[in-house]
Amino acid sequence: MRTVTTPAALQAAARMSQLLPGLQTTAVNLIDHGNTLADPRNWEGPKAQVFRAQIWPEVQHALTDLHANLTELARGITEINRRTAAAGS
Repeated sequence: MRTVTTPAALQAAARMSQLLPGLQTTAVNLIDHGNTLADPRNWEGPKAQVFRAQIWPEVQHALTDLHANLTELARGITEINRRTAAAGS
């Protein structure tokens, strides 16, 4: 089977590799800050209760899934870059 990699594909993979660590860090930071807000020792009151019971569980789950997916994507992009470099040599 023939493999084609355009310069645009190489640039896109390289740029994704550059962006992913920052996105992963952002997801982790959002989870940490959300967990702080969800702790009644740090924030209490009617809005805090709504956040803790209704908002945060769903958002925390989505951010955790996002982080896992970004980690998997980063591994995939690394493998693509490795294979592309090997094919070109």
